[in-house]
Amino acid sequence: MSGLAAAVREGRLSAVTVAERLLAALDDAVPVSAGLVVDAGPLRAAAAALDRRTDRFALPLAGVPVVVEDGISVAGRGDEVVRRLRAAGALVAGRARTAEHEVGLDGTPGGRATATVVASGVVPLGIGVDGDGTLRCAAAAHGITALKPGRRVLPLPDAAERRWCGLAEPTLIAGCAEDLTVVLDALSRGTGGPAAPSSVPRLTTPAGPGPGSGAMPVSSLAASLRTGRTRLAGPDAASAVHAAITLLQDAGLGLVAADPPYRAVLVVHSARRRQAGLARRVEDLGLDPAELPRSARSLVRRGRRVRRLGGLRPATPASWRQRMVAWLDDAGAEAGLLPAPPGASGAGSTGVAAWNLAGLPSLVAPVHRPGEHGCVQLVGRPGSERRLLATAALLAEG
Repeated sequence: MSGLAAAVREGRLSAVTVAERLLAALDDAVPVSAGLVVDAGPLRAAAAALDRRTDRFALPLAGVPVVVEDGISVAGRGDEVVRRLRAAGALVAGRARTAEHEVGLDGTPGGRATATVVASGVVPLGIGVDGDGTLRCAAAAHGITALKPGRRVLPLPDAAERRWCGLAEPTLIAGCAEDLTVVLDALSRGTGGPAAPSSVPRLTTPAGPGPGSGAMPVSSLAASLRTGRTRLAGPDAASAVHAAITLLQDAGLGLVAADPPYRAVLVVHSARRRQAGLARRVEDLGLDPAELPRSARSLVRRGRRVRRLGGLRPATPASWRQRMVAWLDDAGAEAGLLPAPPGASGAGSTGVAAWNLAGLPSLVAPVHRPGEHGCVQLVGRPGSERRLLATAALLAEG
């Protein structure tokens, strides 16, 4: 992705050429693009406009195609996060349809076409709304990187705030941590801004940043194989965690065994917010619950009951955030190393929902192992997104 942006910035490649190549690639990859809605006209127009921009040389995402999930508006000026993408030079390549039951139209894990397209390499970047972990689950299933930032790091669409009752954040997905670092920097600034060499970390050890590097990796992590209060990761996920421990220790990081303070009620709190949000969504759309499928009707009833009885307590997210930060404090760690969610079945599970409810950053990243596929989850304190990404970059180096 960074090489593509550099070529467009320097005039070695036009954005129009990028758009035409992308459209041709999508035509040739029908199974991959089945969950996408691509409008060639606006894409070509945006590419031509980018080629005319006099500040193209300074755009960190110049000509980078991005797929945007349908929970984020791209119409007109679009939601704020889309405006920031465009200001940084990105091209909205299409909209990805999201599925209701974590299974996509083509059977993709997590039900997120975004992960399928990014994993294929056709589009290098995706963005969606992760309220129950499905986007991170899909990324883990495909062996790519996804970052759910902490609360309010990136602007969330108003509709998503109502729909998820505080659980959701805009989530970025790409092939590697270095690319996500560039994107996070661009979106956090809110403007195109100069594309500085420091946007891309080139880190091998935590001893100090090398020339042109960005954030430092964390120096210590609390590692655990637990995915819930009593559940342990399966063999594949556990193997990925053990491989990550070896890689990080070889890079000079400290690892300590410490289980997160998961509680059974955590999933209940998250489910109540999802159900209340669904009830709000049905009301906003003016739908008759009686005409919905039986399973949806049941969820709407529960959501209405939660709202009527005052079950959405404002103090709950803060309480869980304090509990999770205290876990890191007690372990003397800066971040946590945990099993990645196991595909679609991990959505809404304790090991995923905890970080949505607490509003803390959560990153799914692949672990370099020749001949083997696997991901781990890195979680951190408020504001630790870039350090988690720098740590994930170490896992990819092997």
